[in-house]
Amino acid sequence: MFKKLENKIKELALKIHNSSLNDSKSIYEDSKRLYELTVIHKYLTNQERDADWLLHEERLKETLKGLNLATKKTLSTPNNASEITPLIDSIKDLVTEIPESDDDK
Repeated sequence: MFKKLENKIKELALKIHNSSLNDSKSIYEDSKRLYELTVIHKYLTNQERDADWLLHEERLKETLKGLNLATKKTLSTPNNASEITPLIDSIKDLVTEIPESDDDK
């Protein structure tokens, strides 16, 4: 279908190119038809790309589903109390080691 459409577009473009300037009505009608055909061609080209994307999107979904990438969520939070106390002590030690500047006074 695209080949027929492209051939018709080329045919009309050549007809307009080869026509004389005295035949303005014919040039106008051919130009209008040429524009209509190019709009249809562009629309069909975009539709074809969209259809290809939908096909690839479905294949991607199937592949990801087959890989079983779903993660299991943990309902409870881990107990980090053993890590918090040494961290607080380390911060206190750092604060006492920092010398005071004139801005702090």
